[in-house]
Amino acid sequence: MMIPLNSDKGRIDIVPIIKGLISESGKIDILLNGDYDAAAASLGPEDVTAIRTRSELEAPEVSESDAVYGHFLSSFGEICSPPPVYCTLVDLCIGKGIPLIPADMNDADYTEAYCRNISLLETMRERSLVRSAAKGGFDMSSPEAFVKDFEGRYRKIKGFRTLAHERAEYMANALFESLSRRKRIVAFIETEAADDVARILVESYGM
Repeated sequence: MMIPLNSDKGRIDIVPIIKGLISESGKIDILLNGDYDAAAASLGPEDVTAIRTRSELEAPEVSESDAVYGHFLSSFGEICSPPPVYCTLVDLCIGKGIPLIPADMNDADYTEAYCRNISLLETMRERSLVRSAAKGGFDMSSPEAFVKDFEGRYRKIKGFRTLAHERAEYMANALFESLSRRKRIVAFIETEAADDVARILVESYGM
């Protein structure tokens, strides 16, 4: 469900999306109604470039965590990588000349945040978490419930919880700052981060 936010500077509508599910691509159609003068996504600048030139790239390596995520997510429909919803968004923005704001951290900033927050012990705990996750036990009542449950297991580890919060803060700031240039933005944000980004925009930026 879309999260509408308004301020004197402009409007941001957050559309939660689920990475990987092909069926999510239809959510991008909201851009075609002409209500927005820019789109945004929980992608870094390098991610946008990689998706734009994806036909030139080799298939990405799949981590053990991504493999487990994909296995359970496929219960809700066909999946694909790169995330189809982002591929559709990037292609549409290029085709229609719609500005696309990469709201997430660039690779260097993310690497720095990861190394600062995630200790060696916590990387070992992550491996244990992934092995446990492979056994299942997720809330499979809906794809949204599943991705939030999957993310919730990571957030039980302090470093990953802090990293997720820093990402949400970064995206909220990037979106709010973008209102100085674009007054009507629709932001396609991963479901597991969308509520956090919206909450920060309300609590810290008065939207």
